[in-house]
Amino acid sequence: MNLRQLDAFRAVMMTGSVTNAAEFLHVSQPAVSRLIADLEHAVGFSLFVREKGSALAPTPEAESFFQEVDRNFAGLDALKRAADDIRNFRSGQLRIASLPALAMGFLPTVIQKFHAQHPSVTVQLQTRSSSTVRQWVAAQQFDLGLARPGEYPGVEARLFTSVPGVCVFPPGHRMGALDIIKPKDFENESFISLALEDLSRARIDRVFEKARVSRNIIVETQYAATICGLVLKGVGVSIINPITAMDFIERHLEARRFEPEIQFEYMLFLPKHKPLSRLTQSFLKILEEVRDEALELAMSRTVRRKRATRK
Repeated sequence: MNLRQLDAFRAVMMTGSVTNAAEFLHVSQPAVSRLIADLEHAVGFSLFVREKGSALAPTPEAESFFQEVDRNFAGLDALKRAADDIRNFRSGQLRIASLPALAMGFLPTVIQKFHAQHPSVTVQLQTRSSSTVRQWVAAQQFDLGLARPGEYPGVEARLFTSVPGVCVFPPGHRMGALDIIKPKDFENESFISLALEDLSRARIDRVFEKARVSRNIIVETQYAATICGLVLKGVGVSIINPITAMDFIERHLEARRFEPEIQFEYMLFLPKHKPLSRLTQSFLKILEEVRDEALELAMSRTVRRKRATRK
């Protein structure tokens, strides 16, 4: 017994004749008759009564057998529909883990564009520390993760972006008159710092130590978004990644280039022993497109717009 035989049997039962079944299956009538005969041999009983001059009539055994066959074909049809949905991105779930720096404004933009292309796909976004993101991806609880550099078994790490940090300050601050901000401009300035465990914190501290500039560190926090909120409240100034800074530009946060450049690195983490799904590949393509657009915008908005002067 095979699927072709069952398909021919089902077609005859549904259409009422071998001729109609052959048309339905796009095969010849002899081919349908042969498949029915082979099926009868396989099951061990007659499926149709063949009387000369009358239509083909199913036996009672065929009626009972057809109920089981049709029930199983209904399951196959459901599988076909499921496969079609997966192939055409009409269903599925994408699970993303990210550190807060990229989860506030950047990833919502990516998800918005992804949803426009795949409206039936469910996206789960969880925001956690970089170490937790790496752990979750390694355990294959998430399809991809964005986090700070770090090693962890079971993950494949790719550089997602390395971008120079910017100085952020509240509107009306004296730094607004500068095109490029340097360490000396922070002398005795109230400074909001990243937490000690942040890799960028060490790089920032080394720059100021080398320049022999003293800052007045009054707050330490692990999230760049929290820093932006504190800056807008006038608590102090800081140096953060430009992607997070852009989330607060509309709230009048000011940002300028800082020299010497301090790189903020973010990594893309993928499960090491799990092939990428087509959904993940589609998301990664959009992720990279939005990244390039965001970085270009961030760099353009950190340049001071000089006021036109009258001659």
